[in-house]
Amino acid sequence: MLKWLKYAGLALLALIGALLYLGWASDIPRDELIAKYATGASDFIDLPSGARAHYRIQGNPEGQSIVLLHGSNASLHTWEPWVAQLSDDYLIVTVDLPGHGLTGPVPSDDYSYQGMVNFVKEFTEAIEINTFILGGNSMGGGVTLAYTLQYPDDPTHLLLVDAGGTQLPTPPKGEVDYPLAFELAGRWYSSWIIEYITPRSLASEGLLASVSVKEILTEDMIDRYWELARYPGSRRATGIRFAGYRDAGRRDLPVEGIALPTLIIWGDEDKLIPVELGYALDSRIPNSELKVFNGVGHLPMEEVAKESAEAVRAFLKTNWP
Repeated sequence: MLKWLKYAGLALLALIGALLYLGWASDIPRDELIAKYATGASDFIDLPSGARAHYRIQGNPEGQSIVLLHGSNASLHTWEPWVAQLSDDYLIVTVDLPGHGLTGPVPSDDYSYQGMVNFVKEFTEAIEINTFILGGNSMGGGVTLAYTLQYPDDPTHLLLVDAGGTQLPTPPKGEVDYPLAFELAGRWYSSWIIEYITPRSLASEGLLASVSVKEILTEDMIDRYWELARYPGSRRATGIRFAGYRDAGRRDLPVEGIALPTLIIWGDEDKLIPVELGYALDSRIPNSELKVFNGVGHLPMEEVAKESAEAVRAFLKTNWP
């Protein structure tokens, strides 16, 4: 028995050693990441809470403002394809949410939906945008819904792209395939792996699981996800955020109370948030319209940038007073 325990202990130490050797990835200095990824229209603003937000304002200064919120473990860069398609008519505002991109950790350490809502509110006030079209993908879609329920007079329209924040009454029929990083983060026994052992393969695997149009996946895109995840303190923030998700249980926001014109965009092959939830969301929001793209996964704004942006343009043109 003692001999068996000895060998098991040695095997465990060997496994830990192999993980450390193969997957150890240190933080990347903030200034190095800023030099590489805070390009073009990028800017920073210090918020009353002490957070320093990385954001971009691009497009037509005479157009209606669209504020776009990215999904979990992503960054404002995910919206650049829409910026390219819509900036002739609209003023596009994108921002890295707390614990993400070049905003990174925030002093409050609050990465819950409420913390995100608080951040978006003080950010929009700081850049002096009072009314705006509000949109989000995945986690950012859930934050969009939560924000609207709390501040219903701020947005004029909603754009929900494979949005989180709600649940089906029964498990979805479609396949759900969470990336390994999602499974590890926020658990007491494995969150440390994400914080210290973050091989590039984790970013690659997560993106492969998220998209169906594989042509959008480039080495630069994988590098960006992998490197921004290693912004100092962001991996710890990710663990806090996922632990909060697990502690809170199933989140189902009362979206029936949202009266704003709402465009719901979904990829029919989304394996993270199945399209059944898009149909359910459309049935629950009174003034909504659903556009499903075939052969598309979790990131329609990147996978079918032109087609999804045209759906946005048509929706806003039809529903503008």
